[in-house]
Amino acid sequence: MSALRGISLPMYDFPEFASATSRLVTRIVEEVSLLGEPVAIDTPESAMHHSLIEHWESDSTYLSQSCGLPFIEQLHRVADVIGTIRWSGISDERGWYRTVIVVRADHPARTVEQLKGARPVISNTQSLSGWCSLGWALAQVTNDPGFVQPYRIGERHTGSLQLLQDNEADFASIDPATFSILSRHRAELVQNLRVIGHGPLVPATPLHVSKARHASLEDVRGAVTRAFSDPSLADAREVIGIDSFVGLDNGEYDVLHELVAIAEQVLPRQR
Repeated sequence: MSALRGISLPMYDFPEFASATSRLVTRIVEEVSLLGEPVAIDTPESAMHHSLIEHWESDSTYLSQSCGLPFIEQLHRVADVIGTIRWSGISDERGWYRTVIVVRADHPARTVEQLKGARPVISNTQSLSGWCSLGWALAQVTNDPGFVQPYRIGERHTGSLQLLQDNEADFASIDPATFSILSRHRAELVQNLRVIGHGPLVPATPLHVSKARHASLEDVRGAVTRAFSDPSLADAREVIGIDSFVGLDNGEYDVLHELVAIAEQVLPRQR
């Protein structure tokens, strides 16, 4: 008997709706199992970036969800994109969205152009929403790497927001689905903040399946689509903020390479 491989959805696995996430993952496992794949629910040991990278690259991971940036820089070697979540009131019909650029409400900046000398915080240097989108937004108004102060690292979006709340940083770029979720479930992290801009339009966080599989990519995509569209999970989707699942492929994320190059000019990762 083949060893079971894991299926996880770690990017928005907040404890406030853990049961809803678990129901969605369980349904995906059921659909993928019907394809003859030996799979089971899995949960990463930690939500920290380095731990998630290990989880995504592990041979024991069959299907998971990651940020788009580590996918194009690393994970494309071991996995194929099947699609992304379309977020209610956030994503367009293709499943693309823009990050929100937020500043402390007591900071004078009303636009990204007015952030000169301000203190940025990023979630990590391989975050599409937390680093790349912020660098891109700054590059629209300056080509000077010294335009803002050296960035702090919050490790996660919640960490970045806490640094803003603690007046340890002035502004950040936050994944819009995360910002919406926290607005509903952890209002203390987003209070006294103001949205002053947005990042580039990008495909949302990809769901991907291991290249080491028996089922075809289309069959796996179909299984996940059926799981997300299950009428019995309407309440689970609603509490998380999910509209639907939309199919995408690896090529959709190629646009990110140019965005990384732009971001590096103003908010370089090597300091």
